[in-house]
Amino acid sequence: MVFENGRSIGVTDAIHTAADWPVLVLFGLLTQLGDGWFLFLLGGTLYVAGDQLPRWGIERRRGLFVLGLVLTAVALVGALKAYFQLPRPPSVSGGDVLVLPPVLRSLFATVATADGYGFPSGHALGSTMAWGGCALVLRRGSFRKRAGIAGVIIGLVALSRLVLGVHYLVDVVVGIVVGGLVLWSLYRLTDGGTRPGQVLLVATGVGSLGVLLGVTFESVAAVGAAAGAWVVWRAVADSTPAHPTTRRAAVTGFVVLGAVGGLFVAITALEPPLALTFLGSAVGAGGTVGAPLLGERFAEW
Repeated sequence: MVFENGRSIGVTDAIHTAADWPVLVLFGLLTQLGDGWFLFLLGGTLYVAGDQLPRWGIERRRGLFVLGLVLTAVALVGALKAYFQLPRPPSVSGGDVLVLPPVLRSLFATVATADGYGFPSGHALGSTMAWGGCALVLRRGSFRKRAGIAGVIIGLVALSRLVLGVHYLVDVVVGIVVGGLVLWSLYRLTDGGTRPGQVLLVATGVGSLGVLLGVTFESVAAVGAAAGAWVVWRAVADSTPAHPTTRRAAVTGFVVLGAVGGLFVAITALEPPLALTFLGSAVGAGGTVGAPLLGERFAEW
């Protein structure tokens, strides 16, 4: 479904054109706080580490809840973009890379430019769900303080999309609003994040809808990852300890997490045929969900 592009009110142009290259580089780094790879690492770390994570450790089901939010956000953004099919601002073309020093051009083009549809902002929606989810499930400090920190991060990520010129203001506002509504609904659905299987099931359903709207590498990878995570969780939920039994088990779990992370990097870089994309994404996300239990088993050898 294609809509005419009438989202520009001049905010992105004003912010983006006023930014010198050091500012662009700074916000190119800050935008990574809402990028899919970083949010997946955030959720995966909370889940695998359990109470072994210094200061911020939580029960693993709540960590998996955050990881499930990330998978849901990825699937939801893909489905919404495929439905609305609204373009990004003209400045997203990458011409601004030419004003950067040569040594920074390639890196900037990789991490701070974007292609594809622009509405809503995936970074804004994903960071709202993931960092907002952290504020809800973490237990250190008051909720007000955690929510304040999460709000600052979400705000910086949203601002970065405008500074980099890859989204209109309405894109990030809608991303934050939709992300907040979905987050609260899933938090209530899962009894405060204690039933992560429900989130993984929702992610699988949303991912399936995304495939119906358009069979692409991104949509197939999203539904594959969600389905793989859900299937594996159903198999290991009762066997996975709420926290690592030993520090060695936690470290071994992170080794497994690193291995499946490498698989995701390979899939993203190679973009294999869709059948392999689905299978690889399912194995990668499923391996992440199975990492704590595998870590326990390997640590016993």
